[in-house]
Amino acid sequence: MASETDLQFDGWTVNRISGEISREGRTARLPQQPLRILVELFDHAGDVVTREQLVKVLWPAGIVDFDNGLNVAVRKLRVALDDVGEVPRYVETLPRVGYRFIGSREAAGVTAAPPHPQTGARASLVLILAALAIALAVGWWLGAGGSARDTGRDTPHHVPSVRAQELYLEGIHDRSRRDTNTNTLAIEKFEAALREDPNYPEAWAALSDSFTAAAIRQMMKPDAAFPRALAAARRALELDDSLAVSHASMGLYHLDHDKDFAAAEREFRRALELDPHSARAWHHFAMARAEQGHVEEALTALRRARELEPMTLLFSANYAMVLINARRYDEAIELLEPIVAANPKFDQARGILGRAYTATGKYDGALEMLEGREDIGVMQADLGVVYAKMGRREEAQLELARLQARASEGFPTAYDQSVIQTALGELDQGCELLARGLEDRSFLINWMRLDPRIDALRGRQCYADVEKRLFGDR
Repeated sequence: MASETDLQFDGWTVNRISGEISREGRTARLPQQPLRILVELFDHAGDVVTREQLVKVLWPAGIVDFDNGLNVAVRKLRVALDDVGEVPRYVETLPRVGYRFIGSREAAGVTAAPPHPQTGARASLVLILAALAIALAVGWWLGAGGSARDTGRDTPHHVPSVRAQELYLEGIHDRSRRDTNTNTLAIEKFEAALREDPNYPEAWAALSDSFTAAAIRQMMKPDAAFPRALAAARRALELDDSLAVSHASMGLYHLDHDKDFAAAEREFRRALELDPHSARAWHHFAMARAEQGHVEEALTALRRARELEPMTLLFSANYAMVLINARRYDEAIELLEPIVAANPKFDQARGILGRAYTATGKYDGALEMLEGREDIGVMQADLGVVYAKMGRREEAQLELARLQARASEGFPTAYDQSVIQTALGELDQGCELLARGLEDRSFLINWMRLDPRIDALRGRQCYADVEKRLFGDR
């Protein structure tokens, strides 16, 4: 039976002293910092609790990096409450302001007092706006014949062990870093989380995404990475097919490995139906639309992803990538220059900015960006292209030789070689390699409809043949 020291809401019971948390017979223990945040928010349910208030609660003596510490503690709380989706059920974030408890609050054995009229009206307005946002998002993006379905569950989402949660969060942090390449470390953390709790669907989905990223960034050979990505995505769906992240991971596999745009979009649309506030689903959906030539739809979806997660630099970099492929070079440069200045080790942004500089004839700037990368990643052709544009054929040929060596190791580079040969004016070789890019599943061949670098091949039969095989009638 609940005591007066218990917090009760939506089937959860939390002891405000011990941190013991239980629901439907399952019990765990909240660490002290997430517990203190929950107590503070619960005691001020419906009202905004500022970040400054929470910092004083957690670190009355002060702390240097309190922003990061607070973010980590709130994230741990959300994971413990299974409130990690983009549509919050209990802890609402007000960016740069604070947090608010929006769950159905009940005192132990006593019905909660009615909210203050202004607080109740504010909470009602939040719920109404959230419902309108969901309806608009689902109606707009599924309007081509899809309809929202009942996503209710007979059983609650799996609640992972505390240790598994910690490892999962560490992996998410490692995966999101742009100052260094930590994808391998993220994989290790997700695998460790799954050893602790093999029934953790979010960790399986994250593991799938990380293997896909490892293949795309040419950190792992595709024949080693993609089977593991597929197995992990399938396991995530088997465990919980109501999670947006599970469908987004499967869609990413279909997009980057299978080149099956229809299957990928079905998964992304399902993810958005389940969670219209999933920034990753919006991002992946945007990439699929862009690669098929639907630029404005892609930019709209990417803007939504960036609104939801403004600190995720990958979304901004890929927004610029779409702008470049749409020949909107000045906009891409304006967006990327401050990002690279603030994050000089963000190699993907350096590569995209280098491509924009090349397209606008700023070859010195392009070389500075491209030669300064530690990790070339997916953008393997760009340095060879700028050498070709500058008339430095010998160095461009060396880049072709480097790519051929990687191909012999099992990496797909035919499309990248096609791009460099086209920049050198060797169009027959460009055509031959373009066709080969479909066979070796080159990653960037998905962009061939937009890619300005192969414009010289568009009037040739080789281009038409590859486009038809890749996209069909889409």
